[in-house]
Amino acid sequence: MHTASRTSIQQRSLISQMFLICLHLIQRLLVAKFFVGLFMGIISTVIVYNLKEPIEKPRFRPDQSKFEYEKNQQTFDDSNPSKPSIWNSSWDGFKSENKFPRHFYLIRHGQYFDNARTMEEMKLTLLGKEQLEYTGKRLNQTKTHFDRLIHSGMVRAFESAVIINQQFDSKLDLIEDKSLSEGLPVAPIPYAGINQRDIETYGDRARIDGAFAKYFHRARSDQNKETHDIIVFHANILRYFICKIMQFPVEAWLRITLNHGSITQITILSDGGIVLKTIGDSGFIPANKVTF
Repeated sequence: MHTASRTSIQQRSLISQMFLICLHLIQRLLVAKFFVGLFMGIISTVIVYNLKEPIEKPRFRPDQSKFEYEKNQQTFDDSNPSKPSIWNSSWDGFKSENKFPRHFYLIRHGQYFDNARTMEEMKLTLLGKEQLEYTGKRLNQTKTHFDRLIHSGMVRAFESAVIINQQFDSKLDLIEDKSLSEGLPVAPIPYAGINQRDIETYGDRARIDGAFAKYFHRARSDQNKETHDIIVFHANILRYFICKIMQFPVEAWLRITLNHGSITQITILSDGGIVLKTIGDSGFIPANKVTF
């Protein structure tokens, strides 16, 4: 009797031990399966990620000598009509007809006698003449082959253009354009002493807009090279042109300050893109000779 009972107990103990062993094995298999799955998931993610084509983001290369776009990297999405546009690519009304950019060097005239009685007497002061000598020397140092030297019909702009030309190794013919003469384009915002009544009385926006359209546009089909034009004119119109070509609110023109003899450099790319390289650069003029 005792022998049978002892045998039964031993059998039950053996079964319990086998059950525990199986349970441990199952647990280890589950843990191993978990880590194998995790490892395979990581491997699969890495493989899928590497198979995807890299997405090139638009880039702009601020190269000091060219300031040109990396055009092949540019991507634009204008297909969504509900998406507000911050740039009107057809701002000049022209289509891209060739690959050549147009470079402009916009010069404010030198200091002049602003309290003179007549326009003809508003000539450059001695300091104003000296300022434009620095401007001409700076332009000549760039070793740029300039195509045209244009000036407004006002005496201070003409004198400034003459002095600039005197500093060049290769002289240019001077071109007068009276549409570039000084004027009031629009009433500035915020108010700064010029209101809409002043604009209606003294302003000449139609003439000023006509001058803008005449010079500022992408290259036309008959342009067969890069062009570099110098325009010597006046602060009001120059500031208005900056706002207009950058598609800023034109009423902001009076918020910009331009020193006498300063250089504003703008490039119009063949696709109508605009690169504003400098605004009112006068760092080449000694500090004690800078005026505005």
